[in-house]
Amino acid sequence: MNIRTKEITVKTILAVKALIVILLMPGASLVAQENTIRISDGREATPGALPEPPADALGYPDRSADLDVLPGFFKPPRGYGQVPFFWWPGDQLTRERLSWQLGLLEEAGIQGMTVSYNHSHFLADPELNKDFIGPHGRTHAGDPPVFSDEWWDIWKWFSAETGKRNMGLGLKDYTFNFSGYWHDEVRALPEFNSYRGQLDIRKVAELQPGEPFERTIGPDSTFAVIAYPVINDKIDVADAVDLFEYEDDGRISWAAPAGSHWQVFESVTTTSEAYMLHPDHGKEHCNHYFQRFEDRMDDEGRKGMNYFLQDELGSPAYLVGPGTWSEDFPVQFKDRKGYDIRPYLPALTVDIGPVTSKVRLDYMDVVMDLAEERFYKPIFDWRWERGLIYGVDNWGRGLNPTAYGDYFRVTRWFTAPGNDAPGRGESFIQTKVSSSVAHLYERPRVWLEAFHSIGWDTSPDELTGQIDRHYLFGGNFFNLHGLYYTLHGGWWEWAPPCFHFRMPYWPHFKYLLEYTERLSYLLSQGRHIADVALIYPVAPGQVNPDYTPDIAFDAGKKLFNAGVDFTFMDYQSLARAEVRDGNLHVAGSSYPVLILADLPAIRFNTLTQALLHFRSGGIVLALGGLPNASDRLGSDDPEVDKIVKELFGVTATEISAGHIAVPQRNSTGGLGLYVSDTA
Repeated sequence: MNIRTKEITVKTILAVKALIVILLMPGASLVAQENTIRISDGREATPGALPEPPADALGYPDRSADLDVLPGFFKPPRGYGQVPFFWWPGDQLTRERLSWQLGLLEEAGIQGMTVSYNHSHFLADPELNKDFIGPHGRTHAGDPPVFSDEWWDIWKWFSAETGKRNMGLGLKDYTFNFSGYWHDEVRALPEFNSYRGQLDIRKVAELQPGEPFERTIGPDSTFAVIAYPVINDKIDVADAVDLFEYEDDGRISWAAPAGSHWQVFESVTTTSEAYMLHPDHGKEHCNHYFQRFEDRMDDEGRKGMNYFLQDELGSPAYLVGPGTWSEDFPVQFKDRKGYDIRPYLPALTVDIGPVTSKVRLDYMDVVMDLAEERFYKPIFDWRWERGLIYGVDNWGRGLNPTAYGDYFRVTRWFTAPGNDAPGRGESFIQTKVSSSVAHLYERPRVWLEAFHSIGWDTSPDELTGQIDRHYLFGGNFFNLHGLYYTLHGGWWEWAPPCFHFRMPYWPHFKYLLEYTERLSYLLSQGRHIADVALIYPVAPGQVNPDYTPDIAFDAGKKLFNAGVDFTFMDYQSLARAEVRDGNLHVAGSSYPVLILADLPAIRFNTLTQALLHFRSGGIVLALGGLPNASDRLGSDDPEVDKIVKELFGVTATEISAGHIAVPQRNSTGGLGLYVSDTA
């Protein structure tokens, strides 16, 4: 049990002083919608807002406070054993060979497999990749070709065989993300192929007073043409002119008024790979992918269905960012943010003054709302309602907080947030981000994709070191990258080695797998306890594309290396945290210390929660850049400065002017500290 006092103790104060030492070690007419801004606190993604998963779901932990873990540690229930990637290309699939291999795997305690296919190479397979453009070649389809009728017969039979053994069988979509298969099927649907879900915002003219402007517009593609007077080198949204009012029969004719020079911006919608926010995207993805597996199998085959993985989702349709759009976006934005986005669209590409950061944060919030509601959540619901483990290893792997728009918000829609772990070295930040998502949104597991390309000479003691390290970082679902159906006489391998029955240590390997099974069980139960919440820095990158999260990640490394555990906390988890007794209470855990690491742009409710925490006796530490912009008014907001001043004794502007911050204390025992130099 972890017992906490209800007040900031001397011990905690001393610990915070130690933290500081650790972190200093080298190593328009727009009205501020300040309290009408609709900002989700992420509650819709927590178990309380979701249906109960099936009682017999494998590998779903027990979070009861009175759980006795000892029996499960001695003999873990099903669902905590190793689940490797099972590479099927290289030779013809036969039932005889698969049956023999399944017997070996069952005997070693392996509890499932995620079938995988490798991609081809442009130079080695020129015919296969003729006229194809992508980051790598097309899928090597295997024999029989993946998703052919003969392949489905094998899959149906093999899934039933795994189900008889209380094992699972899934697929990872690694090479299927870029060409062919369900993505192309969804793309080809008429309502998706013609969907105008990308917005190109461009400056098309600079005009002197009195200068005429003529432009032909596309009846379907041109969304807005707006002229702005330029004042102090910034466009003035308050006096913008909607040039659609000067359109006649598809052509705009207008002359710039006297008094200043003008800039004209045009926003055009496009249809190429532009359906991410289509209202039925997630539903159709399930229909063409997951539902097909369920439909192609009988009851026996469905018993083995589990352990699917989304791997490196990289098709342009999914890479959310400035310009991501939906046909109903203006209505959705007005409903959620309370103002018309159209005159503010240039702010997504150029600096239009203090309001720029507000517009960018509001825009990305609505984009992510729609991406979750229309794509990620329907897919999650399909898996969650069936009690299945659905893992993820996406681009960025947590190192880029704005990957897919907001990496944290996307990753919470998997039952097993996860990441790649290298054969050598470590993926500390990546695994910490994955485990933090799982902790804060109470997801069953943290998928550790381990350890590709480590080489054939790897010994069990090397594996044990890598396992221990990454389980310490938060992993608890063990997925070895290499299990090969064949070596094809030594001519086939992929990111070697195959860690299984081809290795000389195989007769003893089951004992290592029993060790990882006990660890997986033990470290999945209950709730994670840490004293420090370190804000995951998404907002600064949504405002400034050149922002890097180095200060936050470096702070996390220093804390952990000094023996201080922490959780990366997203702004929505902080927003729903109950603030009392000097602690932030969320997802069954409590945090006396909140760190704002280099957040020049910040969600306003992050600041207000930090202030409440400070006033309730909590500790707030800031590193690097202090907040000077938010989604309340943008930058130069006196309310932001007022809160920052109360917390840290200085504002961002004062720090730039050379002022020195001093610790701030209040009558409740709250402590506010600012550390500018983290080098």
